[in-house]
Amino acid sequence: MDDILSLLLSVIRLCTPIFIAGLGNMFCERVGVLNLGAEGMMISGAFMAVLGSFLTGSAWCGVLFGLAGGMIAGAIHALICVEFGGLHAISGLGLTIFCRGVAKFMCVAVFGSTYSPNVQAIQTTELFAGVPVLGQWLKQLSPLVYLAIILGFLAHYVIFHTTFGLRVRALGDNPRAVETAGIDVWKMRFIGVFICGLLCGLAGAYMGLGQLDRYFDGMISGKGMIAVIAVKMGNWTPIGIAGTALLLGIFDAIQLKLQISNTLNLSPEMLAMVPYLAGIAVLCMKKKQDGRPMALDTIYLRNRYKF
Repeated sequence: MDDILSLLLSVIRLCTPIFIAGLGNMFCERVGVLNLGAEGMMISGAFMAVLGSFLTGSAWCGVLFGLAGGMIAGAIHALICVEFGGLHAISGLGLTIFCRGVAKFMCVAVFGSTYSPNVQAIQTTELFAGVPVLGQWLKQLSPLVYLAIILGFLAHYVIFHTTFGLRVRALGDNPRAVETAGIDVWKMRFIGVFICGLLCGLAGAYMGLGQLDRYFDGMISGKGMIAVIAVKMGNWTPIGIAGTALLLGIFDAIQLKLQISNTLNLSPEMLAMVPYLAGIAVLCMKKKQDGRPMALDTIYLRNRYKF
């Protein structure tokens, strides 16, 4: 029983950043902006969170720094794709390369190494320690895990039960019709990308302060791209993204357990490929894109800038 609960906790820890970043990507793509830069936003959020915790001595201040870092990266993506009409895919991939390079440079400049020192983190929730029976397990999860659950319910409500969510869904399908209805297309698209930046920054902050207590170059290791896959596998819905994130988290937990036990006698690099291969395999088997916004990855300009 203890082994099962330990594996379950591991799955939850590993799927949380994918789920949070997936929610952000959902908002971004729901307004019609393709985002392949989730990885870069997470890198920015992770580094800024650790830096904030290092400078202030407070992990929660670090989380705020992480949100700011993700939002800055999101603003860059929004400026290129929404205001200037740049190619969404190129902008996203370039953003990831840019953010990783800047984070590595800043890490060396501030800490003298590509590894930061240990900082104040929020890896446990002592508030739940007194809960009967499950308290000893619930307290082992970061408060950001519980925040992610709340955000999932909130995102579902906003997307499917509010006027804002209706506008977001309409914008992703037909921006011209939305503009005809008197809604500011560019403002809505900026908001969608900013929400994405905030949530991806939070996902990065979770990896820097919720899973670990430091930043090092390469720590995100493709989680942003897995989040992009999770959105598509989950049909652009919070419930679908949650299910996909859990599925990929299971594969990630299994490969970590296999690395520790060395049962298959394979190299760690080979085992680390398991969740990524699983994500690609499931995505390839998914033939229908029922929830795909019809105007996704389309350039819609009101000004003279064209690239």
